Amino acid sequence: MAVLGRPNVGKSTLFNRLVGRQRAITDPTPGVTRDVLEGELDLGGQRVRLLDTGGYTLERGQLQREVSQRSLAIATSSDLTLALVEVGGLTREDQALFDRLRRLPDFPDKVVLVINKVDGPKQELGLGEFQALGFGSLAAVSAAHGRGIAELKELIRKCLERAGRAGDLLPDHQRRSDAELHLAIIGKPNTGKSTLLNRLLGEERALVSESPGTTRDPVGGTLRYRGRTLRILDTAGIRRKSRVSEAVEYYSVNRAIQSIEQADLVVLLMDVREGVSDQDKKIADLAVRAGRGVILALNKVDLLAGPKAEAKAGLRGIEEKVRFFFPLLDFAPLVALSAATGSGVDRLLAEILEVGRQLQRRVPTGRLNLAVKHWVAEYTLPVRGKNVKIRYATQTGANPVRFLFFVNSLRLFPQRYLSYLKNRIRADLGFGKVPVDVRLRES
Repeated sequence: MAVLGRPNVGKSTLFNRLVGRQRAITDPTPGVTRDVLEGELDLGGQRVRLLDTGGYTLERGQLQREVSQRSLAIATSSDLTLALVEVGGLTREDQALFDRLRRLPDFPDKVVLVINKVDGPKQELGLGEFQALGFGSLAAVSAAHGRGIAELKELIRKCLERAGRAGDLLPDHQRRSDAELHLAIIGKPNTGKSTLLNRLLGEERALVSESPGTTRDPVGGTLRYRGRTLRILDTAGIRRKSRVSEAVEYYSVNRAIQSIEQADLVVLLMDVREGVSDQDKKIADLAVRAGRGVILALNKVDLLAGPKAEAKAGLRGIEEKVRFFFPLLDFAPLVALSAATGSGVDRLLAEILEVGRQLQRRVPTGRLNLAVKHWVAEYTLPVRGKNVKIRYATQTGANPVRFLFFVNSLRLFPQRYLSYLKNRIRADLGFGKVPVDVRLRES
């Protein structure tokens, strides 16, 4: 199901209201939403996928034309379209959109006309002109204040049932038969994040442009791969604060950073021709501090110049430099790929599944303490006036992976031994590709 309308009519506000949280950026500036955002609409225990489109406009710029064409294509393929207008009066763009919607198969059954900004009885007086437009279903709402939303949800349910799509509205416990893996694609602007998202999903969900900063909202999608469900976010590129001047972009950057917190693992995407930047290091640090899995991805390998052998040698040199600049991420997988051609994408997906598996791994306490006994026997704890002992260890969390060691003296416990414990946990217990947090407690 899709939300469609002209710019600045309140599509993103309605989308946020229906999904129950602020997924889309809302701003008075027309054209803020450019990509397709995905959310879930709860219809009383049953859920349906809801898409917020970039909208329809008569502006003739290339980006505006692409947004309009994609929005109409989504409306064509959707089971139901919410055509959003404003109660203040119809515009030329509204009329042009109606002409396009009337050409849709099964019109008017698959279109609900939603009149927004009906804040009270005074605005209800202006609803008369919408009755004669030929739409089978109408709803009056105030997306900003929540007025009429419950009635709109009930109307949506009835329309989907009439269209024979009620089978898609499954109870939540039937829809999620396995755990979802949440993935955030992070990186500087113009590294190919949107191209990678579209490649993974097999459809053009995010706009691809050579102009940095095209993606503003976190654009999501769902992918099934080898029996696992991957919920993917493609985020707005993170720039230095000194270069973030536009208010909308400032909000986008903060949303990108928030997506790290919401994700299980992060793909840090870099342009292979540009290498590693200070911003990439900061992004990686944020992810590791949050305990997220990290995959370092070098994109655009198809653009490396020179014969094949020279290109491979050049790529190896670039990979060595990346490892040099990320010493704290020596555990993270490094994948070279081309989102444009698909080369290396299967390997990226395989690494995503393996990192996700390790993040969710749990080690029985008995096995862990037998391993600790073996580690201490191989490398004895240093003695500083009194014996320093590890009394007991336990895994306190998965995703993020956390371990707690009970020791007899926090003050005397050597920090270098903490690094040793982390390395042995990764090497011996199956956590070789994820961050491991080891903490001490005196007992």
